[in-house]
Order: sequence, then structure tokens, then C-alpha cells
Amino acid sequence: INAEYGYRELKLHQTTDKLFVTANGAPHSISIDTTTAEVGPGPPNVTVPGREICGVVGIINLPLTQYLIVITEKQEMGAIDGTNIVWKMSKYELIPFHESRSASEATKQLNATYLSLLHKALSADSFYFSYTYDLSHTMQRLANTDQSFKNLTFIERADERFVWNRYLLAQVEICSELTGFALPLIYGVLSITTCSLFGKTFEFVLFSRRNWNRIGVRYFVRGADDNGNVANNVETEQIVRYNGQIASHVNTRGSIPLFWSQRSNITYKPYVKLFNHDQQKEVFIKHMQQQIALYGKNILVSLIDNKGKEKEICQSFTYVASQKLLPGVRYIHFDFHKECSKMRWENLGLLMDQISEDLDSFGYYFKDREGQVTNTQSGVVRTNCIDCLDRTNVVQGLIARNILTKQLHKMGVLTDDQEIPSNSQFEYVFKNRWADNGDGIAYQYTSTPALKSDYTRTGVRTRAGLLHDGYKSMQRYVQNNFLDGHRQDSYDLLVGNHRYVSSEESPLAKPKHPVGVFLPAVIGIFIALLILKLVIPEETWMSQLSHIGLYIAVIAFLLKQVVVWGDYLVDQPRLYHTLNKAKAE
Repeated sequence: INAEYGYRELKLHQTTDKLFVTANGAPHSISIDTTTAEVGPGPPNVTVPGREICGVVGIINLPLTQYLIVITEKQEMGAIDGTNIVWKMSKYELIPFHESRSASEATKQLNATYLSLLHKALSADSFYFSYTYDLSHTMQRLANTDQSFKNLTFIERADERFVWNRYLLAQVEICSELTGFALPLIYGVLSITTCSLFGKTFEFVLFSRRNWNRIGVRYFVRGADDNGNVANNVETEQIVRYNGQIASHVNTRGSIPLFWSQRSNITYKPYVKLFNHDQQKEVFIKHMQQQIALYGKNILVSLIDNKGKEKEICQSFTYVASQKLLPGVRYIHFDFHKECSKMRWENLGLLMDQISEDLDSFGYYFKDREGQVTNTQSGVVRTNCIDCLDRTNVVQGLIARNILTKQLHKMGVLTDDQEIPSNSQFEYVFKNRWADNGDGIAYQYTSTPALKSDYTRTGVRTRAGLLHDGYKSMQRYVQNNFLDGHRQDSYDLLVGNHRYVSSEESPLAKPKHPVGVFLPAVIGIFIALLILKLVIPEETWMSQLSHIGLYIAVIAFLLKQVVVWGDYLVDQPRLYHTLNKAKAE
């Protein structure tokens, strides 16, 4: 098997004290001593019968034992470049090395808690892999490589930003004989669709890769870290294939690259907090140097409000980004909510007018029928709103539509005097694939679909869409305040931000703050007493009214305490992005 490819025909073999993973044509197997937890190369053939698996995700250490994580079922997504198939992980299995029968009940409970976090992360329906195509790189990056790069296994040459199981694969990857078993998993959103326009059939691919550096959920991870990595950082590549030709275009999104936070505290929309004010320019430069090294020139399109809770960060970002600290970086602020208020969505054309010349100048990647690269993309539009979701989705879809028309003209799908008909089946496919992409990215960050998706899907903002957005906003409120701490911990466990060490007390073993337990219970008791007084009459109405008034007053007082103690009522992360860490900022 060519070293360029990972192994694909795998089997798992188990004995009383050994685990083996073999592959057809591999010179070695993965050999795991389940007693000593030693991992290394083993014989290529094993006499013990095995069962087929689809790939090795990695190994993780938890309180009871270590676990081998394997893919047991996969779903075919299609050929991303016309030849190489992409798969989605649909089922996985955690295989324990061994489990101590003498472990305490507390240790077993702690292990179960860790397992629930790991299952939460791995059960996301968004992990992609390929045995024959390097999914971590864009088509343009792959085209700009030499033979020495191509001779490496996927894990050795992968863009580490997008390999979500890099930490899990550490014990496999460290053995050079086993790198062919190390299967990179990319977390994101992928669609591959066969389309037709004016009787010509072509493939339309949309692939968003999520960066695991500074990974997190909506209100617990915002802004930049000390290295310039930002939250909700996603690279989206739009690919078109027609008649032996391939074109692709890339844009990015990411949280505002400053030091800031917006921690959940039980309120509907928490205040934005900026910190490390004297280091804002430095972290902005670090992030933009990454962007320039990866994509060339950058247009920063900021869509946040210049009023309300977004005003301070809007003005800070504008101040830093407008100073021309780096060549090849241009900043545009477009107050989306102000410009598009009262359903004036046609004003988005004002933004497109500002960036149209740059889009023409940046171009896109193009490979002709002979396999020659005749065009490359020299710059990228980096878009953000406060969440880098709803407003960002709308603008990225407009940019993609602009570029796609040019690509279809060059490929010959459209003649010079043709445009994509607004009522065509392809227009419907295009808009819905971009809306699905936005929904997928939003689910990963907020556990709800994107807002404003009615505009992305139809090109029209409707009152029904506004009402549906209100419902989704309430879903986000509940998720962000009462469920996201668990989900944040699951991300941090998966990528190795938190690593269980038996000699240290686990943060999960520590009790939660008592206010978070007792205050809701006391409120519940007084609400129940109030309901009883309303339902069961007393001897005199004066006595009943006085008791009802007392309970209402107590409940009102307790609800005020909810705001005061909001930090401790929220489902806070406990492993890495903790409340104490946030307060230290």
C-alpha cells in the first residue's frame, strides 16, 4: 500500500491480554498489551480471529483504564475530487484495555462521567475521513506540494488545525511503523451534490473544516488566546467539478481576534468583557500573521453592531484593525443589523460593492482538463459577527454566489451572456447547501440551527422566519445556560485540553457550588407552596391573601438572587474553560 494512503482494510483481534489491529498489506500491526498498556508494532498476521473495523480513532486514558477507540461503521459521502471517496463516521466503539474489579465506587462513577463526555463528543454526526485523500488541506494547498510531501502518510503531513483526533493518536503516531494506521478525523460540514444547469451536469461540493485550536461553545469560548488562535474558526471550501475541470474557492470565519469574553450568567445576552487591553494589538497581529501565511491577502469584514452590548468591542476592533499594522490586510465594518433593519436586505449589495474588486483580484483555484493549474487564489475574505454564525452565513453565501458564477463561466457551464436563473433547480440546491452548511456550523457552536436561514435558503427574509428565529433564540438560551458546560467539557476531553492523570484529583470529582444546587430547590419549594395556596382555600380570604403575598415576595427576592448568583446557576465547564479561569482574566 502506497505510504500516501492510510490503511483501509482493518481487523481488530482480541485475546485475554492483547489487542491487535491488522491491515491488509501492512508490514506491521498495532499491538497493545492490555496489562501494561504498552503500544507498539506487532506481527502483520495474527492467528486469533478478528472482526472488521473502519479505522482507528485513537487511545484515551480514563480513571478505570485506557480505551482503544475504533470506527465500526461509516457512511459514504461521495468523491470529493471525482475519484477519492470521503466517509463519515456513523458508529464507533470504545474497547477497554482492562477494568479493575477492585476499583472504588467513586472511581467507577468518575469513569462513567468521563465516558459520558467522550460519547457526547464522538456522537456528533460530523466527523469525516478518507483513506485516499488528504481532507485537512484545500485543493490549492495540495496542488502546491512536492513529492517528499506526497510520500508522507496523512497524519504526518496533515494540517494539524483540523485533525481532531491528533491527541488521541499520539501513542500510535509515535511509532513510525504505525503511522499508516493513524486516520485523521476532520470535524465540520460536508455536502457533495450532482447538479444540472442548462443541460450540463456538474458536481457541487461544500466543505467546512473546523479548527480545534481554541475549540469551544458559544459563550464559554470567545475571542483569541495568547497564540492568536480564535474561537469558532472555520475554513470553508466551495468546489465545482465539470468535464475534467476543478475549481475551488476558500473563505474563513473566526471570532474577533482580540482578548474578550462573554460568559453565560443566566441573563439572555451577557455583557461583552474586554481584557488585556495593552496586548490587543499584539494578539491581533499574531492572528493575522497566521491568516496571511495560510491565505495571502485578507479582507476583514466585521458585521457587528456599533451600539448596545456590541458597541465597545466594535469600536475596539475597528481601532486596532484600521491601523494598518500589517500589509495586505483591509478592514471593513458593515453594521448588518442597522443596514438591513426593517427588512432592507437589498442593502447587502452595498457591502458586496465594497469587496467586489478585491474578490476579482484574489481570484480562485482552477485546474484544467490537462491537470494544469491555471489560476490560484491569492487572498481571502475573513468574516465575523459576534458569534460568527447567522450574519456571517448570509454574507459568506453571497460571496460564494459571486465566485461560483465566475467559475461556471470559465468552465463553460454558463456562456458569457448567461447567469444562474433565480428559479432554477440549481439555485435551490445552492442556497439550501449553504443554509445546511450554516446550520451545521451553528449546531457545533450553539446546538441549534442558524438564524436568518430563511434568507440563505430563499433569498427573502420573511415574518415567519423572524418568528422561527425567536423560537431558536429561546432554544439557544436554554442550551447556553443549562447544558453547554457538559458539551464544553466533552470538546476539551476529546482534543486533549484536559487529560486525566490518576495522581491528581479530577475537577469532575469536586462538588459543584452549593448555590447552584440549593437556590433552584428553594425557589421550586416556594413556587409549589404558592400553587397550593392558590388551589386550596383557607378559612379566611385575608389569611390566604397574606400567605400568597408572602410567597410572592419571597419568590421575587429569590429571583433577584438568581441574577446575583447567575454564574453558579449556569452549567459551567469543569475541566479546562472553568469559571475560575474566566474570572482570572
